[in-house]
Amino acid sequence: MSPATLKRKLHKHGTSFQAQHALARKHVALSLYQIKGMSNEAVAEYLNFNDPANFRRSFKRWTGSTPTLIQRLFNFD
Repeated sequence: MSPATLKRKLHKHGTSFQAQHALARKHVALSLYQIKGMSNEAVAEYLNFNDPANFRRSFKRWTGSTPTLIQRLFNFD
């Protein structure tokens, strides 16, 4: 499938590649916190963020909450 076709099909469904990429990263981050109990820095590195601060900013945009708060919510100890 060509990039233009993909863009058209995503637009038809009211989304974009960037939006789907961000959604996938959000779900992976949440899974890593919940299942693996990973640190913020480890999750940022796993998701290929160059800087943990960029990850924290993106995470807050995706979820409306900070990674540390979500991490604490998933900590069942």
